[in-house]
Amino acid sequence: MAKKLTAIILSVALIFSAAFCIPSSAATEVTSQFERGFYRFVDNLLDALVNGISALIAEPRDWVAKKNYVSENFYEGMEPEEFISVPGANAKWSLGYANASIQTGKELEEGHYVGGSLAIGDKFATEIRDDQKVRTIAVSDGRGITIFSAIDTYGMSSTDVRGIRAAFEKEAASMNLDITSINISALHQHSCVDTFGLNGNLINALFTSSVRNMLGLELPNGQNKDFMDNLYKVTVKSMIDAVTNMKDGQLYYGYGDATNYIYDKRSPMVIDTKLHRLSFVPDDGSAETWLLNAPIHCVGNGAAGTLITGDYPYFMEKYINENAGANVFYVLGAELAMTAEHDYLPEIDTTTDIYKEYGEGYARIKLFGEELAKLACSIKNTENVAPILNIRLSEVFVPVDNSILKLAAKGGLLTNQIVKNKGNYEVVTEVGYCELGNNIAISLIPGELAPEIAYGGAHTAEETWDGDEWTYTSFADAAEGRKLIVFGITNDQIGYLLPSNEWHSYLTENEEIVSTGRMAGAYITEAFLLLFNEVR
Repeated sequence: MAKKLTAIILSVALIFSAAFCIPSSAATEVTSQFERGFYRFVDNLLDALVNGISALIAEPRDWVAKKNYVSENFYEGMEPEEFISVPGANAKWSLGYANASIQTGKELEEGHYVGGSLAIGDKFATEIRDDQKVRTIAVSDGRGITIFSAIDTYGMSSTDVRGIRAAFEKEAASMNLDITSINISALHQHSCVDTFGLNGNLINALFTSSVRNMLGLELPNGQNKDFMDNLYKVTVKSMIDAVTNMKDGQLYYGYGDATNYIYDKRSPMVIDTKLHRLSFVPDDGSAETWLLNAPIHCVGNGAAGTLITGDYPYFMEKYINENAGANVFYVLGAELAMTAEHDYLPEIDTTTDIYKEYGEGYARIKLFGEELAKLACSIKNTENVAPILNIRLSEVFVPVDNSILKLAAKGGLLTNQIVKNKGNYEVVTEVGYCELGNNIAISLIPGELAPEIAYGGAHTAEETWDGDEWTYTSFADAAEGRKLIVFGITNDQIGYLLPSNEWHSYLTENEEIVSTGRMAGAYITEAFLLLFNEVR
């Protein structure tokens, strides 16, 4: 019996390790009803198998009943009545910037897993080429301070986001700050030290988790404790430095056409083709700060390697620092299945040192980052943004219907906050809505959002596997004429967020496996639209 169970777990482990890698090819096209039925049949068998294995693993002791859950370190932001449409008397933008390395110098020591894909064994870092950073801005319209941090990491669960908020509150207790909101985004780097936990030793997690859970011991995952401790400290310091460095100035919005730099691997082909740029220009003439946003996966070095790189954002920032003298804050948009398009890049210079030392792949990452940077530098400050910052967030409970993620959570590979609800499990997460001036709306989303949810264009019933219609208003339509910007993987990472009528099979595409379930996109959409209706 023990050998059979071992074989089953190893089979599931192999499925995991293959499925959690982002495929380089387009999604599988399935048009036959027979094929669809077959895939769904196999899905049901897989669910039964994985649920059976999961039932053998004890629940972690810290998973409380939903009725007993107590919210901690959640920033609600402003009350609906505090949202304004006209700047206050003598209102002025104020913004501070800071960035810092989150590396410790010990990344090549044992215990530093690399994010990007699940591994059966120990996928430890073997080489470092670039830095990993946290970049932070603190911004205010005179009515309190909102903090945004973006980290070079595969993902950050709400557990660690709230842990960093708690650490900031403790560190800044004596500063008498009026903090409205603290938000932390991940750049979803696929070649960096794992801070999410998902990329640890899968076999160790599955085989030891039940006993550990029963004894109340810490679960194994891909996080390195010393690295995470340093990440907390450095991120908190960047927040305090940003607040301390705040200066008055003007805020401008512009965008560049990034169509040639983005490739959508999954139908329907809906893409936010804008490279958004919010430029803060201090009154004292010091360096500008650019908030940049585009929906492009940081997966230039693949998803399953052991090399640490900063991917294209590293080179984008380097180019802008050197050629425009501006600070860079970059955050991903609605980037489900979005990856870099290389067809329109210039020819790679094979005479450069970087090409000779590291080869074409790494040289291409550098070239891609520089081309995006040149696009950012070409953007004109076309629109003055009035000093209005409205922000509100909502705590959301999203059911975990995906049997594979349930098993991963029980094994400790998912570090998200989980609660129990009548025999089912739910992830505690949050969504947010922010307005800058009268013309810009920002949705803060805790995962990888399908762009058709944000911008419209979801499949019609006739185009879907089950003949279902996606009936929700798009975020862009709800924003009532404001330019919509998505801050993806912000304040949590709960996986892919698909329209419910676009859910196919675990075996045909990558996104279904790394999602809490078929209705995940609908739950987040409902929560966001409800939040929007509260304030508008």
